[in-house]
Amino acid sequence: MTSENTTNKVALVTGANRGIGLEIARQLLDKGMRVIATSRSGDRIDELAGFEHVDVQVLNVGDDSSVKRLADYVEQQYGGLDVLINNAGIALDKWVPALSLKLDDYRATMETNLYGVLRCCQAFVPMMQRRGSGRVVNLSSELGSLTDVQMGSSLAYRSSKTALNSLTALLACELKDFPDILVNASCPGWVRTELGGDDAPLSVAEGADTAVWLATLPAGGPSGGLFRERAPYPW
Repeated sequence: MTSENTTNKVALVTGANRGIGLEIARQLLDKGMRVIATSRSGDRIDELAGFEHVDVQVLNVGDDSSVKRLADYVEQQYGGLDVLINNAGIALDKWVPALSLKLDDYRATMETNLYGVLRCCQAFVPMMQRRGSGRVVNLSSELGSLTDVQMGSSLAYRSSKTALNSLTALLACELKDFPDILVNASCPGWVRTELGGDDAPLSVAEGADTAVWLATLPAGGPSGGLFRERAPYPW
């Protein structure tokens, strides 16, 4: 399936200051998009400094007012949004057994990984509805697949991704009257990032590939699915 023409389309990438989010932003810029790269602190993203069409903005997906401020800015500055990449996420309970998990860590994980995505969708998808087209990509994980449940640890992170998968499928269903707004989730795989560690087999470029592919799907592409390596992955 070939990509659509992406020149001058406006994409927003959350959590773009490092890792997969940074690489997604870089690849979208390579495709001619205008990219709003966000981070919680608004750090300068030096790796993107050579690109002409990058706009670094502060965004805390866990804060209603922060999301609203950015939505107002995007509307005023760009007149809307074409692509939303919900990449920002946290993993506070790596390999912590479920029976030892702190409930505060569970709540904080859901606040970012699930509620933060919903906040962004509620703020930016209406812009796509007004245009009649758009692409939403939620960064999930194979660890959130109920088909492939192994081990009993990392409950907060894993269940947040399971819930994110449900949000993806349900939002795509709700948008069925807007056939050119495609909503999908991407599994990057085990990637050499701060979360994945140095022993992971995949580079950040490989981990970002499926998300970028979903962000550039042509009209008539799939919606409401979970994908890894550009292929459907079981829920």
